[in-house]
Amino acid sequence: MRTEGECLKLLRRANLAVETLQEILSDRSARKFHAVRRALAAHPKTPRGDALALVATLFWRDLAHLSADARVHPAIRRAADQNLLRRVADMAVAERVDLARTVGRGALIALRLDPDTRVLASLLENRYTIEADVVQAALQPVATADTLSLIAAHPRWGMRPAVRSAVLRSTNRPEGLALALLPRASIEDLKGVRDSSRSSALMKACAERVLAERVGEG
Repeated sequence: MRTEGECLKLLRRANLAVETLQEILSDRSARKFHAVRRALAAHPKTPRGDALALVATLFWRDLAHLSADARVHPAIRRAADQNLLRRVADMAVAERVDLARTVGRGALIALRLDPDTRVLASLLENRYTIEADVVQAALQPVATADTLSLIAAHPRWGMRPAVRSAVLRSTNRPEGLALALLPRASIEDLKGVRDSSRSSALMKACAERVLAERVGEG
């Protein structure tokens, strides 16, 4: 009977002998350790059926690890994502915050719609987050003023024209934030603000002024 450490050391080998892997798979004592089950699920030589069965036994942190590991077979990553998505509704905010920072794209797509700004703050730092995720987060109906301010102030995402445009087009945009974005807004967005029935007289006037300046510069 091997120890947890011995099993994990062996499972780090991509060229592990099939016979040795089967020995670990059939060792009930070794499979009591969640780290060993995760390593077995991730190993390229683990039979697909066994790996999928192991995924269902893992904790959410282990599932997030599988989800974000590009070396893991896509079918296993999808299974990890599906298990995570079933659990998200019952997770505490602190858990969702940690998950949003580390998870792969499969579950990240759902987390971008999380109404809690702390979850969004973590998602903005996730290495798998793309511009479309941030735009979607800004445009969702439940996006709050805090959410939009967080996105606009982010050093990576707030500078992107598509993200600034999404913040401006949000139905919940704070006026102060929108006014600050107008000088760098596109012509199309400026016209949208100027012509929108939702815009205040001040917003319309400022958008018109920036438009006039752009025309003059042209």
